[in-house]
Order: sequence, then C-alpha cells, then structure tokens
Amino acid sequence: MNEDLNAMKKSLGELIANALKQDIFNKNMEFGERLIEAELATRFDVSRSTIREAFMILEQEGLVTSKARKGTFVSNFTKEDMNEMLELRLIIEAKAFINALDRMEEEHYLELHSILEKMKLEADKGNWNILFDLDMEFHQFVILHCGNSRFRKLYESIQVQLRVYLAHLNQYYSSPISFYMEHVELYEALVHKDKQRVEKQIADHINYVEEKLIRQKN
Repeated sequence: MNEDLNAMKKSLGELIANALKQDIFNKNMEFGERLIEAELATRFDVSRSTIREAFMILEQEGLVTSKARKGTFVSNFTKEDMNEMLELRLIIEAKAFINALDRMEEEHYLELHSILEKMKLEADKGNWNILFDLDMEFHQFVILHCGNSRFRKLYESIQVQLRVYLAHLNQYYSSPISFYMEHVELYEALVHKDKQRVEKQIADHINYVEEKLIRQKN
C-alpha cells in the first residue's frame, strides 16, 4: 500500500527514470551505451520532454552523462571511480554507523531484521539483483538514523553508482549466502552496540569488496 502511494506521488519523469535505472541495474543497458530520446519516448509512450526530465534525474545521480551535440550516454564507471567511491563509503559508514548506535531503538532493529529475512530468501534463490537492492536498503536504513543529513545525501549518491558498477560484474562475492551472512554479523554487532566490532565489520566488508572488484577488473 505504501509503495502504491509513493508511486502515485512520483512524476512521470521520475517513474521513467526509475524504469531506466532498473534497466541499467539489470544490465539491459551497458556502460557507455547511447540512450536514444525518440526510441525511449516511443517505448514508454510519453513525450520527449518527459524523457529529458528522466535523463536529468539520472544525470543528477551520476548514472548518465549528457554530451553536447552527441547525446546522452550511460555513465562509464572506471576502476578509479570505484576506488574513490569505496574510500568515501568507508569514511561515511564508519562514522554514521557509530552515530546511529546511540539513536536506534528496538523498532529500528526489528526493521533491520526484516530486511535480513528478505536477504535470506533471495540468497537461497541466488538472486543477486534483489540482494544488491536489499544491501542498499540495509545500509541506508542505518545511515538514515545517524543524525547527519549530509551523510545521508552523500551516501545515497554513491550507493546508486556502486549498485550499477556491481551489477555489471559477473560476481564479486564468493556466494549469495556468504554475502547474507556478513550482514547478519553486522546486524549482531549493531544490536549489541559493539562499536569496535561494527567498525571492523564495515572495514572488512568494504576492503573485501574493493579487493575482489580490483582483481576482476585487472
């Protein structure tokens, strides 16, 4: 019901942007691919101005790039981009998660546990795409309660770009279950308000991802 209400509040351009975002996540569009305004207008049965609105939204999120007299293209993320985003993610999460420990209450942990249950179901199915989405939801939920709105905005921008990059790799984690279990361990550290353990889990997770991604891209 809430999802339906949220969808009703979105503009048509936002809905198209979300649909295109899913195409990029699902590898229906490749890095550097040109997005043809007229073709997309026909596909979604909307005006070209609506497609341009969607492009503007995606460009603000760093997912597409507009080039004068050439068109709009899916952003081509490099290894250097990934290194910068992971470094920034580590800085933000290390501070934000610790701050959130003093603000999260039982109801918040119940919500996190609900996300974990969804992750377990998708891990059993080997559904990486939905696991990536739930991973974003898990981390963003904690950061939502860190008490720093600038952390939240900055994190949201890099998470979307990271999500795209990860989706375009064949595999960056040993298995869906190990990916899920790492979140279980992080959840337990949060529940016990163990600051040192939380910091270690975050650092280990991000460093592992960085190592695997760099290895695959070499």
